[in-house]
Amino acid sequence: MANKTTDVSAAEVVELLEIDGGEKVIVFGAGNGDLVIPIAHKTKDRVTALEEDESLLEKLALRAEEETLSNIDRMPSGLGRLNFPDASFQRGLAAFVLDNTDNPELAAKEIYRVTIEKGIFLALGYSKDQSADLVADKLQEAGFKVTKGQLHEEVYYVKAYKA
Repeated sequence: MANKTTDVSAAEVVELLEIDGGEKVIVFGAGNGDLVIPIAHKTKDRVTALEEDESLLEKLALRAEEETLSNIDRMPSGLGRLNFPDASFQRGLAAFVLDNTDNPELAAKEIYRVTIEKGIFLALGYSKDQSADLVADKLQEAGFKVTKGQLHEEVYYVKAYKA
């Protein structure tokens, strides 16, 4: 199976997240770190990488070690109820998972809960799935202000702001 993030520019994702170096970031669907590693390089704070597949978290650990990154916390977890206090993260990313979760309403509410005021959350997904509207609607219903766009013709993004 091809890596879903292969054609996604990490630089564009970091730019959309508006990371300037001091943000605590949570990443859902961290995979083997294709987007986590560049985010960890950009911020001086912690990056919490959530991934259901523990073998991918092991690969992420090896990659982080190779790049001498010590600011990545890896956790086997999905998008259900999150074991983090309210307003724990300044930035968040869901890479190709928010549109595939069993309970997108709960996921959006939990994401909203753990995001600080004026925080930014970014969801990525495949345009062919036509799920950008669903993801945007769920994030908006949770309380975010959202904008939608395309990274390229195959991948959409939904950028959510917590006012």
